[in-house]
Order: sequence, then C-alpha cells, then structure tokens
Amino acid sequence: MVVNIMDQAILVGLEIETNTLSIKSNLDELEQLALAVNIKTKDKVVQKVHAISPKYYIGKGKVEEIKKTIEILDVDVIIFDDTLSPSQLANLEETLDVQVIDRSFLILSIFAERAQTKQAMLEVSLAQKIYMLPRLSGIGKSLSRQGGGSYNAKGPGETKLELDRRKLLTEISNIKTQLATIEKERDISNKKRKDSQIPIVALVGYTNAGKSSLMNGLTTYLDQEQDLVFEKDMLFATLDTKSRRIQQTNKPPFILIDTVGFISKLPHELVRSFQTTLLDVLNADLLLHIVDSTGNYTEEMNVTKNVLRQIEANSIERILVMTKKDLAFKPLELDEDYIYISNKTKENYDELIQAIYGHIYHDRRITDLLIPFTDGQIYARLKETTTIIQNQYLDTGIYVSAVLSPEQINIYQKYIIKK
Repeated sequence: MVVNIMDQAILVGLEIETNTLSIKSNLDELEQLALAVNIKTKDKVVQKVHAISPKYYIGKGKVEEIKKTIEILDVDVIIFDDTLSPSQLANLEETLDVQVIDRSFLILSIFAERAQTKQAMLEVSLAQKIYMLPRLSGIGKSLSRQGGGSYNAKGPGETKLELDRRKLLTEISNIKTQLATIEKERDISNKKRKDSQIPIVALVGYTNAGKSSLMNGLTTYLDQEQDLVFEKDMLFATLDTKSRRIQQTNKPPFILIDTVGFISKLPHELVRSFQTTLLDVLNADLLLHIVDSTGNYTEEMNVTKNVLRQIEANSIERILVMTKKDLAFKPLELDEDYIYISNKTKENYDELIQAIYGHIYHDRRITDLLIPFTDGQIYARLKETTTIIQNQYLDTGIYVSAVLSPEQINIYQKYIIKK
C-alpha cells in the first residue's frame, strides 16, 4: 500500500484597510491552490494592518506568533497570499526556519506540473526563471530545506540548485527566442483564419468555471465529430489552448477557442510569459465570459475583467455566460445581461448559440454571385466558410446566394451579380 504523504502548511494573509478584496475568499482559494500540489492547510493566519511591513510583510509580533504555531502544529511550509520581495523571503526563512513560499511561487509550481505542450512548458519555464532571478539566494535556501513531506521537490528550479544569475539570464534569452519562433508560426495560423473569414470565439474566465465543459458540450450538442478536450473539477486542469471548428446546421462556422483560466493575483511573470497564449484572446472576434454561478461569482467576474484590461482585451465584444443552472437555488444578483446555461442538461444552449451568431455575423448580408466553372475552388471555399442559401448550375457557371461579411464582399467582388 502506497501512503501519500502531504506537506502541512500555514496560510498567511493581510487584511489591508485600503484593499476591498475579501481576504477570506483569497485564503480559501489559496488553500485549493496548495491542495493542487499536495499541501494540506493546517491553519490560516490573518493580520489587519494599515500597510505592509517592508521587512517581514507581516508585523514582527505576528511572525513570532507563527513561529510558535509551527512548533505546535508541526508544519512544513508557510504560504503567503501575496508575492514576497526577495528580502522579505530571506528574512522570513531565517526567522521561521521552515520553507516559506508565496502565491506566485505556488501558482508557478502548479503550472509546471500541468504544462503538456512545448509552448506551455516554455512559457512556464520562462515565468519561473523571471520570478527566480531577483530571489536566487532565498529560493536556493528554500529548495535545499529537508522537510517531512513531498513539496520540497516540486518548486521552480528543482533540479538546478546552482542558481547562477548569468546562466539564468542566458536561459531566459534562449526561451524568449524559442517562443518568438512559436509566435511567428501562430501568426501564420491566425492569418489563415482571418483570410478564411471564419470568426474566432474565445472562452475566457476564472479557472475551473466550466470553459472546457462548455466547449465539449457545444461540440456534442451540434454533433461535431471532433475529439473532446480534457475537463476535470480542479484548478488549472489544462494550460494548453484548444480550438474546435463549430457549425450549426445551415449556418456558417466559427472557431471556438478554450484559453488558460484566470485567477486572482495572477503572477505578473505568468501574464508576461503567456503572451503567445493570450494572443488567442486578443485575436478573437467575440469573448464568452464563463462564470460558475455556484461560486463567488461577483469576485470571479471582476478577476477576469481585470485580466482582460491588463492584456488590453476589454474592448472586444463579450457575452456573459453563467454556468451550472441545474444547481441553482436562488436568483442571480447581477447588474448586466447574461445567459444562464447548464453544461449538464444543455439548458439554454440554443439561446447561447443564437447569441453567438447574432454577434459574430450581425454585419453579414445575402449576396448573389455567379462563379464560372473554371473557378470551382471559389465555390468550394464559399460552402466551407459561409451559409449557402441557394445554388443553381447555369450554362454560364454556378449561381450562388450566400450570406457574406463586408470583407468577403470585397474578396468576391468580381463574382457578385449587380442588381
């Protein structure tokens, strides 16, 4: 029988008078993040302050209090809800004599475990190294500590304790070069999508809000013969962008993209490193903002909106989609329009699909074309990228009545029948 040994942790957060965020929900979320890397929370410590302590982040008295609690509860690691400065990390490690990490380190560790594709692994590695750069000595001590659990083997740089600054800078440069190559390849792919005039719809939202479930739900609901994406009730179940070609019967297609989930206090290193992935959001014609109606939906909505502002995607059209209607026990209290769905029962899927088409094809109009038989590939492209209302084979070519976008009208101008 294999016994799964879990590290024991104390979570620490500050309730700052100038900050309106809920410290309770933040620490509850931090507990789930810790659990994702096999760390069990033994206690949560909250201190109310006017300002952050430059030396310890928390007050010296609270540090001494935590030190006594460590001995009583026999914990292995202290996790802070905010990003610690290099000096705070070093001072806390020296005083508490246990492994000390912060929220950013924890999230980076989860991402390191979940990354599957080359791009995701490169982006996570870059974020880790950017995070480590100013904290070399502190992280070196942290990783070298011998604890009773398993977490000490999981942090960024786990196989490289010789954290040399010059070597780290070289590795950062090399990773950026590799990601630039991947970005060029994605640019070519995105250009092909734009040229095909197929609109892009991106799923955005808090991690574990139901984005992958919705993608799978729409795929099966519309009888699309495609592989389903991985979904599981866990934070950051997938980091890799997935795309599916979705098409309702007798309607034009669109590309549905499932993006990496957002979270409160997302490390800046991750936002910068995941620029290639986040470009999928910036290139979208429409965003489906997915929110779990059974959670702290107001706060989670605000987190996603803040990240969208951070990456300058807040001007893209957005539909708010609330999930888990099948578990609803009371009306939602929201100040904006939304579509309330159930990925389990598919309730209101038709309403959502209608709303998607209403947004991405609102500027299209019915256009008549006459395509010579010698340009048969044009007719094939129209069938793939537009809605064909009527077609007829004439002596002079193929008559087509199709729903075209303004861009497509320009592209196929020479085939359009003037009336």
